[in-house]
Order: sequence, then structure tokens, then C-alpha cells
Amino acid sequence: MEKEIAVVTAFFNINRDNWDKFKRSSNQYLEYFYGWAKLKNKLIVYVETEDLRTQILNFRDSLGLLTRTVVHVVGDLRSLDPELYESIKKISTNPIHKAARLFSKNPEVWNADYNYVMLLKMWCVRDAVERGDAEGMVAWVDFGYNHGGDVLDKNSDFNFLWKYDFPEKICLFLIQELDDRPIFDIVCSMDTYIMGTVIVGVDYLWNEFWKLMKTSMISLNDCGLMDDDQNIILMSYRKKPEIFQTFKSDWQMQLKQFGNEKLQVVDRKPISKIRRLYRRLRYKKDCALYAMRIYKYYSKKTVH
Repeated sequence: MEKEIAVVTAFFNINRDNWDKFKRSSNQYLEYFYGWAKLKNKLIVYVETEDLRTQILNFRDSLGLLTRTVVHVVGDLRSLDPELYESIKKISTNPIHKAARLFSKNPEVWNADYNYVMLLKMWCVRDAVERGDAEGMVAWVDFGYNHGGDVLDKNSDFNFLWKYDFPEKICLFLIQELDDRPIFDIVCSMDTYIMGTVIVGVDYLWNEFWKLMKTSMISLNDCGLMDDDQNIILMSYRKKPEIFQTFKSDWQMQLKQFGNEKLQVVDRKPISKIRRLYRRLRYKKDCALYAMRIYKYYSKKTVH
């Protein structure tokens, strides 16, 4: 039986508009949000400012969805879980950790705020459930989901009631099938198995999920590494697989695949052979630079 899904999302400004390769402004994120937040489902949003709260409420009101919208303003993000934040922060300043990652300029390698905020996804959903704002099946959807039409056509009709017959577990969406590859290898190679953009779960499991995420991140930190939410989700899954259910999907496709099949996918030209070759050569170059970093590091070490 299809069940209506309450949706939780959040936007916390971590100065991404000042990043180089991964630059996105706050206004961009708000436009991305406006693209999918036409959903008729109950929507609970966490933000940092009254101004953003007002903008979101006005937008939902313009759609006749004000009574189906709750916006919470939170204070100092770091105070939500200081233990977790400090654990991540300690690793972010370690040059050995940075050198051990294949793509050392990615934010999950150097930005503690980014990794911390990624884990607050589960904190937000748990909080929404504890407040009584969300019950039954509850989904996390990234504030910037679909990047304004990156995969699903921005002109598609997102003004529908999202319902689906998900099992009463934490439902995760895979970009590749799971295996038993060691976590340190996945983290260092910066591979992805589970997408963190959309997660759906029954209300009473989100608190346990949050606890698994926190302990998994701290465990990874204890090993001298940190990462964003996606590989921490994988660690949580491995700790207690019985509370999870996995589904094969693709980037940004969950609302179409498990919601409204009428949503249109952007028609893109196939990647040319030259483009594929360029990507492959660039990846090989990155691997060569990574191998050189590791060689230089170990060649200077004395093993006792």
C-alpha cells in the first residue's frame, strides 16, 4: 500500500560561494529548492536565519501549501553536537589525511564544516520526528536536489503528492552494488556506493540511524580519516544491516523512480569518444599524482 511521505530538508550556509571548483551561491541553492519543493507533501525545513525562513514560507504559501510547511531556525550549528564537530575538525587539519585521498581538493577532504553538515541530515530528520512534525514514512531530500534541472527537467510538474510503498526500514539508494571492500580503501579512493541525496525511512528508526552515523564518523576519525555522509552511511549499514533496505537507482532519479514516473529526464547527448578518453586520461593523471604522493611519504619514513 502506498504511503504518503513527510519530507525533511535543510540549508546551512558554509560559505560554499567562496570555494573554487565546487562553488555554489546561497541564491543558487534557493533556486534549486524552488524547483522540487512544489511537492504537496508536508515539508519540514531547517535554516539558520529568519529571512530564509520567511522566503521559504512565502514560496510554499504561493502554492497553497503553507499549512503543510514547517520551518525551524536553528542557532549555532556547531553547538548541535560539539563532540562530533570537534572530532571531525581535528582530522581536517591533518596533512597526512589529505595526502592519503585521491582527490585532495574535494571538500570532504579538507572542510570539516561540510562533513559535519552532511551528517546533520540525520539529526534534522530525527529532530523533526521527536518534535512531532513528521510521522510514518519520512524522507530526507537535499535542499539542492536535482541542481535546478541537472537530471530531471526543471519544467517537470513537481507539484504532486509523493507516495510509495516503501518497507518500514531505512531505505537507501545505491549507485553501485554493495560488496565487502574495506572502508579505508573506499574512503581513500573516494568511491561512492550509497547516494545521500534522498533517504526514506520509517519514523522510529531515524534516531537509531543518527546514532549509527555519529559513532561511525567518530570511528573513522579515530583512524585518522573523515568523509561526507555517503561513506558514513555505508559504515552504518555494515554495523546494522537489518534496519536497512537498499534499492538500485541513479543520481537525482529517486523522485521519478519511486514517486512520479511522469517526471521528465533531461535529454542529453551521449558523451563523445573524445570526451570519454579525456576523462580517462585525467583520471589516470590523478592516480599517478596520488601514487607519487604516497611514494614520497613512505620513502621518507622509517619502519621499526
